[in-house]
Amino acid sequence: MEKLSFPKIAAHTGCGNTPDNTMESFMEGIHLGADIVEVDLRVAGDGTVVLLHDDSPYLHECTYEQLNQYEVRTKLSSLYENYEIVKLTDILQIVKQYDIKLNLDIKTLETIEPTIQLVKQFNVMDQVFITGCSENITNRHQDIRVVFNTPKEFTPEERDNYSLYAAKVCEEAVLNSYYGLNMDYATCRQEIVELAHASGLAVWVYTVNDSEAMRRFIQIGVDAITTKEVTELIKLQK
Repeated sequence: MEKLSFPKIAAHTGCGNTPDNTMESFMEGIHLGADIVEVDLRVAGDGTVVLLHDDSPYLHECTYEQLNQYEVRTKLSSLYENYEIVKLTDILQIVKQYDIKLNLDIKTLETIEPTIQLVKQFNVMDQVFITGCSENITNRHQDIRVVFNTPKEFTPEERDNYSLYAAKVCEEAVLNSYYGLNMDYATCRQEIVELAHASGLAVWVYTVNDSEAMRRFIQIGVDAITTKEVTELIKLQK
């Protein structure tokens, strides 16, 4: 039997000892040895793409400069007492210096086009994967690799017939020219991995922090594992 390739190691934002979506978290993912680093993206009121997971009224009302002022950003989260809000351009200016891939997890539809335009402006299409909101990206931008976020819950019919879920998901991904499937680990089984690979699709799973679960996904042949425990996953590679 042909030996399976070890999955790409994707560092979930906030891996290690750093807060989510900070510059420190981005750099930590690189320095820990991940193949891919994930960040969450939203857009500020002036169209600036920023690293941020949660929505806020301030995000829609403020320019980036206003949003990043201490008295405003600390209303978003107490972590911003010690950290500034990071712009996507800050990340893209650094990424070409490293042999690293990015998983840009887009949180809203209005964030899609500004993000894609920056990826093209910085000419990092070969280093970027898009997850999250991905509506019509593959139709409008065929040079961008998009990993389809699959449903996190089964319908009643799928709960009794996983093959139905696997077939439906793979069919949709192929029909819309996705690079692969980005799956909540609870929904990923060997059957869908085999079907996806037969359909020319990669399979990514998130967010896997337990070493036994990591081993299981390695054994069934997934292509990437997103984790906050990068060092633990690297150990399994040795």
